Amino acid sequence: MMPQAINASYRGLLRRLLRLALVLAAAVIVLSGALWAGLRIALMPQTGEWATEIGRGPFTLQVGVPQLVWLATTPTIGARLHGLRLRTRLGQLRLGWVPAGADGPEPVLTVDCEPCRLPLPAALGQTALDVPAAQLALSREITQDNGQHLRGTLLLGAVRPDSTDAVLAARWQARSQGAGWAVTMDWPDAPARDWLALLAPGLPELTVARIDGLIGATAELQLPRGTLQLVPRVSGLAVGGLGTEAWAHARSSCGPHRAHDARGWLARAVLAAEDQRFYEHPGIDLAELQASLAHNQAQGGIRRGASTVTQQLAKLMVAGDERTLSRKLRELLYALEIEQTLGKARILQLYLNMAPWGETAEGQLVCGADAAARHYFGVPAARLTARQSVTLAAMLHNPRREAERWATQGSVSPDRLVWIAEQVRGVPGRQRRALVAVLRAEADSGVSEVVSPVLRATPAAAAMGLPDQRVASRP
Repeated sequence: MMPQAINASYRGLLRRLLRLALVLAAAVIVLSGALWAGLRIALMPQTGEWATEIGRGPFTLQVGVPQLVWLATTPTIGARLHGLRLRTRLGQLRLGWVPAGADGPEPVLTVDCEPCRLPLPAALGQTALDVPAAQLALSREITQDNGQHLRGTLLLGAVRPDSTDAVLAARWQARSQGAGWAVTMDWPDAPARDWLALLAPGLPELTVARIDGLIGATAELQLPRGTLQLVPRVSGLAVGGLGTEAWAHARSSCGPHRAHDARGWLARAVLAAEDQRFYEHPGIDLAELQASLAHNQAQGGIRRGASTVTQQLAKLMVAGDERTLSRKLRELLYALEIEQTLGKARILQLYLNMAPWGETAEGQLVCGADAAARHYFGVPAARLTARQSVTLAAMLHNPRREAERWATQGSVSPDRLVWIAEQVRGVPGRQRRALVAVLRAEADSGVSEVVSPVLRATPAAAAMGLPDQRVASRP
């Protein structure tokens, strides 16, 4: 065959191959487009449904979370996800698939994350919790009304101070509700030390403290809103070994310690404002913690505290003001111990002698009830009237802000004064009713009688004939 004929034949073959490649490419493009369109339709979120994005760049896809979960737990697709690794904001996820019959009647999709960064509600004081390892296992079921139910387990791994592993396991179930899911979770009772190792692994107290007791919880989580209702269970919780018995004779820079009458208006007003169940709880108030969590979630941040007077003393002594979960748990440890080593009477005395009451105009800290009484009213704490006592108690929830208000207006929030006066217990009812009536009248009129001797030397309580009195009844 002549070379020209060979070249012509070769060129013809190339043209045919090129046409075939173009046809195949067009077919792939058409099929890919069809698959992409089908995928978009299959995963498209319904109006108002919980949605998220998957993919990157031009291949980003808006998908409904229920549809995504449904596909991932379908045996045909779930089995092909086995071993897949994904980088996410939680950490690197590894998917696994357990076929039906291997570990139960339903197939199970597993998601492992090691290490893992779990998001937390803003009401807890920090945005995320870092854990060494986590595993979510889920399976699905169809309800009679064609709704989706999910159930499974959540395992969280921690490392104890002795370098041994601890695993906290919960069973959960979820049902579709509106645009998202309602998740119910139950954490069986587990050693309190294991919970602390998970939630605050860096606490130095974990290496020295004796921590006894069990902690469990039930929780209801609304997704995607992230609202959480938590009901903790505590049994036999006790802490020792932190050395708080030495606090019995603690001194601070607040000045000389004074003996305050636990039956007088000041002590009772402080407890009414800060810790109404002071004589009933063991250092922590679980009911108040739950109420505070619900309120703060409704407000989208920390608006209401749940610290007992015992916890506040622990914060003043060792824990500090940092708003983190670790700091709060440290505070709880010390609060539980000082309830045993110091007792209620000594705790109240220490708190009254160390509590902060804002700053002076020169920026110096006013701390301790006696210093506060002299600074704001020009009298020692023992000579405070009922009105003055309630005023000082009202300042404790936010001493800096209330001190600034005092400097400009000579009083504090009228509504808060009324509320605290109404809560005071163990004082003569006639005195309390008279004080509440005057304070409510001021609050309703919007004009608060100036009680600062700096701005007007006519203390309201003295004008009302409400001197400070010691009350015979005990809490």
